[in-house]
Amino acid sequence: MARKTPHAWPRGAKLATLWMIALGLICALGLAVADVAVAEEGDPEAPKAGVPVYRLLNPWDGQHLFTADPDEVADLLPLGWKDEGVAFRAYPADAKPAGENVVEVHRLFNHWNGDHILSANQKEIDERKAEGWTDEEIVCYALSSGTDYPVYRLYNQYMTRNSGCGSHLWTLDKEGEYDPLVIKGWTGEDIQFYAIGPAEPPIPTTPVDIHGALSVRGTNLVDSHGVNFQLRGMSTHGIAWFPQYVNEAGFQTLRDDWGANCVRLAMYTAEYNGYCTGGDQNWLKDLVRQGVDAATDLGMYAIIDWHVMNEDKSPTTYEQQARVFFDEMSRLYKDHDNVIYEICNEPYKDIPWSTVKGYAERIIPVIRANDPDAIVIVGTPNWSQDVDQAAANPVSGASGQNTLYAFHFYANTHKDDFRTKVTRALDSGLPIFISEFGTCDASGNGGYNPEESQKWIDFANSRNISWMNWSLCNKGETASAIQSWCNKTSDWQTWELTESGNWVRNQMRAAAGL
Repeated sequence: MARKTPHAWPRGAKLATLWMIALGLICALGLAVADVAVAEEGDPEAPKAGVPVYRLLNPWDGQHLFTADPDEVADLLPLGWKDEGVAFRAYPADAKPAGENVVEVHRLFNHWNGDHILSANQKEIDERKAEGWTDEEIVCYALSSGTDYPVYRLYNQYMTRNSGCGSHLWTLDKEGEYDPLVIKGWTGEDIQFYAIGPAEPPIPTTPVDIHGALSVRGTNLVDSHGVNFQLRGMSTHGIAWFPQYVNEAGFQTLRDDWGANCVRLAMYTAEYNGYCTGGDQNWLKDLVRQGVDAATDLGMYAIIDWHVMNEDKSPTTYEQQARVFFDEMSRLYKDHDNVIYEICNEPYKDIPWSTVKGYAERIIPVIRANDPDAIVIVGTPNWSQDVDQAAANPVSGASGQNTLYAFHFYANTHKDDFRTKVTRALDSGLPIFISEFGTCDASGNGGYNPEESQKWIDFANSRNISWMNWSLCNKGETASAIQSWCNKTSDWQTWELTESGNWVRNQMRAAAGL
């Protein structure tokens, strides 16, 4: 991936406007109170002093950037820079306060290695400029003494990422960050100046930041605050068949342009070079990991889908492989709040619920041994349509906690009688997740039916049922979201989407308030 620095910014990023609004409000608050005394800690009603100086991380080369300019933040976040919150608060660059101990904090840029430094030392500033560094002028004003917020500087002469150069870091946290990094080999350069306000955590902006770990309460999925929450997003097609759509840029398009908060990674167990029928298992697991990692970086939820279907019929066919797979995945993601496990996509039409239930009661403990609070989705008989059977005899004991039951519909095939079935299951207390649906008939090709699709989505929204659309690919069939001639794997324009793709995008955008 090409290295990105603050001196090579593309314009027109999708999130820039939203971020400018949010961060602009923060900045405006800071400017309005720039001359007030430092707020007392622990007083939530006290105004915040000065302006925030933001701390951003470039994940591609490991360097940090510090800025008091919300427009700069707004430009960098959509490029993948990580918001690490407010490093400290200081006086604004355009309003120098009175006082003998006021110092100018300059930012200097090294064109040769991309490093930035903050400095309040005029001798250092002059030396750097003489060496060819660019003085990017005053970032803020701080103090040479007299506050409870000393700003420490560290230098790492060895970069382990891509830059091959040193890097600087500024922090208020001596015990939690400065001292541990010195022990690890960073050079501690002691206190550089004094800020006038404390560090602040990043503003929650992504779905996972805002909603955190999910759980099941009654028939509802709820977030970490106990509020009803609905997942909405796209399922990939089989990742062995269409691996190109497992990419962060594509997922970001779903999040930012479509309003999705979740992706489903469909890994076939039998069909299409399935995991259990000769497919390259290491490669497939790498694809799953790439997908989960991309979703995690974007603050989206991710469903790992063990895509049982027609050839394997019963989830018990490859149960041993499922045990090993889910043990590995749940060990890997046990500390993630965003990973959901779907343990059998669509048991075949003649597989009884007792068989599926027994499988679930053996696989769920494997997952919960590593991740005790994990959300698990259990498929239901007849290609995940017979939720009434599960409602009559749901998974029991601890395995039944934080467990959802899959229902799948294809709008031109499954109509009012199936909505009645789902309603009865919900009313009996069964929590349901529409982990796959199509806007067409059950074959996936033909019978596009937006009217019946709308009935389903309106129903799901009214009952707080999460839903995932099939599928994110350019396969030449009605259910696909992308036109068959379009080879783009992200940043799709509306004319590059199918009728189904545009309809689903509009539903997500409406639900997300975009």
